[in-house]
Amino acid sequence: MPDRRPAEVPADVPADSAPPRPPGRVRASMARHPRAVDAAVAAAYFIVAGFGLASEYLATGVGRPLAADVAVTIALVVATVALLARRRRPALTWGVVLATTIVTAFADGGLDPGGVSLALYALAVHRSSRGAWLGFGVTVLVGAAVVPAAALARSGAGAGDVRLVSPVFVLVTLVAVLIGVAVGGRRRWVAALIDRAERLERERDQRERLATAAERARITREMHDIVAHGISVMVSLADGADALAEKDPARSRAALGDIVDVGRRSLTDMRRLLGALDDESTTDLGPAPTVAGLPALVESYRSAGLPVTLEASGTAPRSEGVQTAVYRIVQEALTNALRYADRPEEARVAIAYGPPVSVVVTDDGRGVAEGGTPSGSCRGLVGMRERARLYGGSVEAGPQLGGGWRVAAVLPDVEEERL
Repeated sequence: MPDRRPAEVPADVPADSAPPRPPGRVRASMARHPRAVDAAVAAAYFIVAGFGLASEYLATGVGRPLAADVAVTIALVVATVALLARRRRPALTWGVVLATTIVTAFADGGLDPGGVSLALYALAVHRSSRGAWLGFGVTVLVGAAVVPAAALARSGAGAGDVRLVSPVFVLVTLVAVLIGVAVGGRRRWVAALIDRAERLERERDQRERLATAAERARITREMHDIVAHGISVMVSLADGADALAEKDPARSRAALGDIVDVGRRSLTDMRRLLGALDDESTTDLGPAPTVAGLPALVESYRSAGLPVTLEASGTAPRSEGVQTAVYRIVQEALTNALRYADRPEEARVAIAYGPPVSVVVTDDGRGVAEGGTPSGSCRGLVGMRERARLYGGSVEAGPQLGGGWRVAAVLPDVEEERL
């Protein structure tokens, strides 16, 4: 059989914050069938109250006047029906039951605490503790006024028949309120815990979705940089190799070798990137590209036919993230120059390792006129701006005066992070 014992609470968890025990079979069944429970409560009240009202006749054989019997019976039925709505309308139930208790007091001469106690309990559990205490105070005050008034009305205003509200009535209703406040407080506390847990779960799911979106964006940028660079260089080299196939077979074969090298490097980078997605992967992911690889990167574009020069001044930043951002920004800018610039005579990469780090890539091609819109998806420009934004920097790209294209990036850096 399954172990139904509650789980042990760690010693460092306060007793008042321990999780509540799960409900048993009876409580769980009552929670699943609230209307049946209300009907059972109302039926039990009707039986007990009806027997109590008939006890005088059963004990003495002398009944009440017919009008009083009719009034008591109607009041009992109305109170029973009102108790069926004690969950949905607890305040209305209390008001109706209190009114029927007053009618019964004038017809029978006593206050019945049963119906009012059930109504006050429902008010505490299903409304609020404050409402239950207010209801209790009003009930006692009304009882204190009704009991002597009913006695005077029944005895013909005899001063000696004036009575006070029964202590039993006050005690029973007080106990009902205390129990209802305890039960209602616990239910509201459990509901608050459940609401907090659900809210935390929603926040956790939202953080996971945001982290997934950020990771997807990062992978997209990396994939774009790798694929765009590799394919652009290989296409340019292939065009050159085809043009030199008959005129200079040796240079054509060299270009084909460069195509193989670029393709292999691109595949290696893609495997490294995709391998990072596998938590159980044992593949050596290799280091991220840094500014130390810029000369080889520029040489690959120069081999592809882009007349590019590299100028760097200052000391490279210590942060590998900033170095990778510089490398990727230069790579994307040269890829765009190779793909879109129309027969450029010169492309220039100027890097000043500040602080701040400044990267300027220009070409004199005729790809886009001043004020025009670049072709392509612009995903590369977006990726460059996002990389710079990660380090508090910015990227500006657009046509320059006299023709050509200019990409300027600024990445803040501090002296303490420098080599």
